[in-house]
Amino acid sequence: MTGFVVIAALLVIGALLLVVPPLFGVGLRRIAEEDVGTVQAQTALGVLREQLADLKAEHAAGRVSDADYQRTREELETRALDEGEATSITLAAQPARAWGVAVALLVPLLAAAVYFTTGAPDGLDPAKVAGNDGHQVTQAQVEQMVATLAERLKAEPDNPEGWFMLARSYNAMGRFQEAAAAYAELARQVPDEAQVYADWADALAAANGRALVGEPARLIDKALSLDPDNVKALALAGSAAFQAGDYAMAVVRWERIVSLLPAENELAASIRGGIEEARMRGNLPPPAAAAPPVAAAGSGITLSGSVTLAPALVAKAAAEDVLFIYVRPVEGGMPFAILRRTVADLPLQFDFTGVPSMAGDRPIPGEVAIGARISKSGNAGARAGDLEGAPLTVKPDAQGVDIVVDSERGF
Repeated sequence: MTGFVVIAALLVIGALLLVVPPLFGVGLRRIAEEDVGTVQAQTALGVLREQLADLKAEHAAGRVSDADYQRTREELETRALDEGEATSITLAAQPARAWGVAVALLVPLLAAAVYFTTGAPDGLDPAKVAGNDGHQVTQAQVEQMVATLAERLKAEPDNPEGWFMLARSYNAMGRFQEAAAAYAELARQVPDEAQVYADWADALAAANGRALVGEPARLIDKALSLDPDNVKALALAGSAAFQAGDYAMAVVRWERIVSLLPAENELAASIRGGIEEARMRGNLPPPAAAAPPVAAAGSGITLSGSVTLAPALVAKAAAEDVLFIYVRPVEGGMPFAILRRTVADLPLQFDFTGVPSMAGDRPIPGEVAIGARISKSGNAGARAGDLEGAPLTVKPDAQGVDIVVDSERGF
């Protein structure tokens, strides 16, 4: 408010400084004398031009000799100069002080009257502005701006910043299906950004009742393949595992987030609550205070190899079906580590080096079982109708292991 009043006052004062001083007589005599001198000079030049023109015409007609022409021309020039140097007539420019006072008083009053009649005087009252509940932009205006952005992107589609803004806007408005479509276009333009795929998966899940199976799970895997430490992708992956009843995997994903965030972070505190619930539901052991050393043969899992799908089972597997590659004890039990992929990735090469351990305080034995299963439900637990490859007994550091998914689990 103060800034507006100051600027308005300065503008009025500036206008008055241009108008009022001349009304009090400031500079009038100088201006008047300059104007009279200008008029006299112009008159003398006019007389000189007319008489010279007549003289030239007479001389050209032969009625005036050369000597008379020259003498008369000099006389005309002298007379014109004498008239131009005559004493200037001083104009009777009298100051109009009454008008000056009137203008100085009336202009500010009229300006204020016009503003309070046609302007927005409530805008000068902070209480009234604050009482507007902060709703400077209506929902209809927001929707119009988003619609305008969408139309502009139809004409100028190669604009990743625009698609990002549109996707976020749709998401904030609860229009999740449209947000997912915008993220899909953004992913086409920036295919190597993990966050885009994580946001896309989140929008798709929101549009389908928060279900993360199917396409959202594929997008989460894509995000983690680009950035294994993307916090949102890890959070969604843990939620997907939790929804599927795979509480051990949920714990693995969420514990990774906790390791990436400061201990006092609010998200980390929330994630720790989810980890505790997953451990309780899955009847999982509490985390060990410190992992004890293990035998040389069990220093870690670095298994690598390939997984293929038998041709006879290709028709029974959908591209979005989840593929689990697991390493567990030979006698069965909770896996030491799991890789999650999709059928669309087959055939694939796998490597367990660096994969988060699910072993807890269990030492890894000298031999382990590795297998693969295509889950029709998306659950890590075996179900009827899943496609499997028989587990192979190998060393935890074996290389070139070939797994073929070649059987269907019966009822």
